[in-house]
Amino acid sequence: MTSDQFALYFLAVFIATLTPGPAIMLGITNSIRFGPRASLIGALGCVTGTGLMGLLSALGLGALIMTSGVLFSIIHYVGAAYLIWLGIKFWRDSRLPAVEGVNSTEPKRAPGILRLYVQGFIVSASNPKAIAFFTALFPLFIDHNAPLISQFAIMDTTFVIMSFSSIMAYSMFAARSRQFLTGNGKKWFQRISGSIFVSFGIGLAVSAR
Repeated sequence: MTSDQFALYFLAVFIATLTPGPAIMLGITNSIRFGPRASLIGALGCVTGTGLMGLLSALGLGALIMTSGVLFSIIHYVGAAYLIWLGIKFWRDSRLPAVEGVNSTEPKRAPGILRLYVQGFIVSASNPKAIAFFTALFPLFIDHNAPLISQFAIMDTTFVIMSFSSIMAYSMFAARSRQFLTGNGKKWFQRISGSIFVSFGIGLAVSAR
């Protein structure tokens, strides 16, 4: 990969990772509800899933999954169902009464590290569109006269780093805004987040292959 090719790839990845999606919304929601540490763990899970999708595409399994109707459909609908379930869970949590004597500007007690990590991993790894994206994107920037493995490694690593940076940037901004979300504001934020996740899930479920 030449320096010009990498510059174009970096620009494409910058735009792709900066555009809000389920991973970024999860980071923002975790940051508001549980604090920056929770969003960090969730982000690590997200980029692990993203990196795995990139690896599968580089190994050629991405094309196999895309041509297997049954396998693609399973991943497709499982991912959609999980996003919808996550959105409903946020809605249900918003209806829980506040605990007396607890400062509403303080983050709630976060779930366990493993749960946050797995949640982030599933959000990214259950989206087969990521495989389609990588399968379409990687060949555009490959130099066929250079070793392929190192080029795939550079592109996948770059995407993972950029994705992680984007999630954390949104999460840190959300953490600074937490003090403005008290009482009903926090409840409505959770409901809006839940609605967005449900819409992501429905959109994934009805989208054409």
